[in-house]
Amino acid sequence: MHFASSKDNNYVMATINYFEVIEEIWEVDYVKFRVSVFKCKWVGSNIRVHVDDLDFTLVDIEKIVSKEDPFIMTY
Repeated sequence: MHFASSKDNNYVMATINYFEVIEEIWEVDYVKFRVSVFKCKWVGSNIRVHVDDLDFTLVDIEKIVSKEDPFIMTY
């Protein structure tokens, strides 16, 4: 689900591709379970993404989408 803002009550179901470069990997140990956290540089699919003739995806990592929220957590 995607929202335009926190006050938006009209969500849209859509698929948005993002690409990332993993900078750090952390493992948080909660004794009963562990969680992996990745610190990434995020690039949106609408910013200089190109698929070449061999189906490799080329991404301009100089165009970072969000510097405020660089983390993703696995479960």
